[in-house]
Amino acid sequence: MNRFSRLLLASPLLVATTAGASNGPQYAGYGAQAMGMGGAAIANPTDAVAAVNNPAGMGLVGTRIDGSLTATTGQLRSNVQGAKNSDDVLVFVPGFGANYQYRPDITVGVAVSGYGAGIGYGKSVPAFGSSKVKSELAQMLVAPTATYEFQPGHYLGLSLKLGYETLMLHGLENFGASNDRDHALGAGLGIGYLGTIAPGLRLGLTYSSPVWFQKLDAHEDIIPNGRLNMPQQAGLGLAYDSGPWTFAFDYLWIDWSSEKALANSLTQGGPPGAGNGTGFGWRDQQVFRFGVNYHYSERLQLRTGVSLANHQVPDREATLVSIAPCNQPKSLHLGLTYQVSDQLEVTGAYMYDLRHITKGEGASEGVEAGGELHMLTVGLGYRF
Repeated sequence: MNRFSRLLLASPLLVATTAGASNGPQYAGYGAQAMGMGGAAIANPTDAVAAVNNPAGMGLVGTRIDGSLTATTGQLRSNVQGAKNSDDVLVFVPGFGANYQYRPDITVGVAVSGYGAGIGYGKSVPAFGSSKVKSELAQMLVAPTATYEFQPGHYLGLSLKLGYETLMLHGLENFGASNDRDHALGAGLGIGYLGTIAPGLRLGLTYSSPVWFQKLDAHEDIIPNGRLNMPQQAGLGLAYDSGPWTFAFDYLWIDWSSEKALANSLTQGGPPGAGNGTGFGWRDQQVFRFGVNYHYSERLQLRTGVSLANHQVPDREATLVSIAPCNQPKSLHLGLTYQVSDQLEVTGAYMYDLRHITKGEGASEGVEAGGELHMLTVGLGYRF
């Protein structure tokens, strides 16, 4: 078996590491309250995790600390030329943020966010190796953030994104891959604007550069250029307050196609690990998020939302999701926040990724992959 064929077989395991999220390894929302509103938060910051969605959002949340934990569960299934596999997924991803109102016009803070997931069969796949097949990708970003109110009601924000990622592939002995875990550090920048442009109406704009990671040396013979960078993305958000109601809308563009490891096609044809080697075949995503929040009483808020996006994996690249059949970038959201005291609030959110079956075409003919995911988020916030 040549190295190119080995890469074709190994690639699905890399995609499997993103099985626990909605937009590639990214979740549909960051921050417990944002998760309950379909992730619509670019112009509607609600907590100290706001910098993940728009750095300028930290200018509106004041001095506070927030933490959350998201549990992702579901069943992933695939059928490749009659060979069936399934896996029950359970992944936990934390979130954290802290913000300080340094001056009336300046805030400083930090937001921590997690990405990625994993899959494990609990058995070996003879074509891959003799040990149990398991893969894990975990990415974490720590984003020190500062905002400046340059005019009343208008904020600029800047985040330095410090990244850490780890990738483990197990059960690929037949392909010369080590049953090992590798680590990399990375960095990028985020910038944002948030402003009140009419009574009750806010506009948010945000851009994040790629987060450039070091090489994953243990996997440089599998991944194009040996790197798994996080792609650049840009977004626009609107939010409108009307009495007890808040309506929010986000548009987000995720540039998967500029990262070779993610964008290169299944049939790319280059040698494994090279810049033109086989990748995941992902295309860019256009994400639309809609959310509504209702202040039911002084203590209780209720919310709902939806996130809609195109599938980043086209049907002709379905082989890459055959072991991790998770390509469901459409989700429904519910949430609530209860104000325990003037300082302490508790938030819960639920998200359901709509079930989707990917049916392969062309080089992926005969492949069907799909599944469904549920996410439950619990968060605590404390205002000073």
